[in-house]
Amino acid sequence: MAQQHQPRAIVFFDGQNLFRVAKNAWEHHGPPYGWPCFDVVKLAQALVDRLGGRQLSQIRFYTGVPTSRQNEFWSRFWRNKLYVLEQQGVYVYRGRISNAQEKGVDVSIATDLLWLTYKQQLDMAIIVSQDSDLAPAVVRAKEFAKDQGRWVTFESAFPEAPHRSIGGPKAHRGIDGTDWVVIDKATYDACIDPRDYR
Repeated sequence: MAQQHQPRAIVFFDGQNLFRVAKNAWEHHGPPYGWPCFDVVKLAQALVDRLGGRQLSQIRFYTGVPTSRQNEFWSRFWRNKLYVLEQQGVYVYRGRISNAQEKGVDVSIATDLLWLTYKQQLDMAIIVSQDSDLAPAVVRAKEFAKDQGRWVTFESAFPEAPHRSIGGPKAHRGIDGTDWVVIDKATYDACIDPRDYR
């Protein structure tokens, strides 16, 4: 009997988006939520394992990184964390920071999502972000898959909002065109990274 194909999942992390939303949701609990304290590999595996029969094919992590001149502390922190991620086999994209805004991250996620769908390298995309700017790329990626006669699923994963009065309606929304997956505190806590990158 032929072995059934397990859907290949690629997890795309918008690192700053995940950090900000988790901080807003749980910082009142105290440390470590004021830091980007998530273990990228553990959290990616937890998101894939949420439903059975899926295999983690690839992890991709995108974040803006300030220069030492812009912010020496955060520049060092992200250099160290991203180095460890690369040693773990994670694809890393380093965007730049200009006027306190990330540059290139959204475009890179969208471009890679489209390319990897077009090249038939994924059956499922889990996007760890709530960024609505990614919705058009999801729409187009679905069109690519349909033209190829394939069914590709898209999920948007994000930390739970503490309650509906904080962050407004968008705090509870994923990316349009995706299935929304709420990362609860217990799941996040099970994926804390104990390393000190300072």
